[in-house]
Amino acid sequence: MDIGDVLVRRKLLLIGHFVLTSGKTSPYYIDLRKFPSFPEFLSVVDEAVVKVKDLGFDFIVGIATGGVPFASFLACKLGLPMGYVRLEKKGYGTDKLVEAEISGRNVLLVDDVTTTGGSLEKAIIEITNSGGKVVGALTIVDREEGATERLRKLGVEFRTVFKISDILRSLSNKLNENERKIIEDYLGGVK
Repeated sequence: MDIGDVLVRRKLLLIGHFVLTSGKTSPYYIDLRKFPSFPEFLSVVDEAVVKVKDLGFDFIVGIATGGVPFASFLACKLGLPMGYVRLEKKGYGTDKLVEAEISGRNVLLVDDVTTTGGSLEKAIIEITNSGGKVVGALTIVDREEGATERLRKLGVEFRTVFKISDILRSLSNKLNENERKIIEDYLGGVK
């Protein structure tokens, strides 16, 4: 499966000018929240299982909202329990950030797209505060802007199904010259 082609064809990878959650601007945007709507998502889940099989986890936690469907598919595929973590309190009800019984559990934390790893770090802190131990983190696409290093400092193994550099390289012959230059300049600046 050519993931770059799938993402562009399904309009999950857009080229243009975008502001990211981190506040940075980017010449491309990956929106994987609709990815479970398409049959190719099942192949991504299969690839993800292979990437994490050695991590020794017994619980899967997704980061709301993009990581929740991914966590659900993985949990069903592996026959494991799952939950999710919010990054902001909802302000009503129990006001919990972690929606799972994870005390004493070895957790695989999952999200759809990772840029700097800030969301993963916040989720790791919340899971730890709830008595769980994050033994690994997994994302579908790593934008390669610092997440690996950030998680290494936290002592958490970081895995990714796809790296943005590989995806964009696979698309380079499908982009016009201007788009290709903008993306190459951006990727060169974040390494």
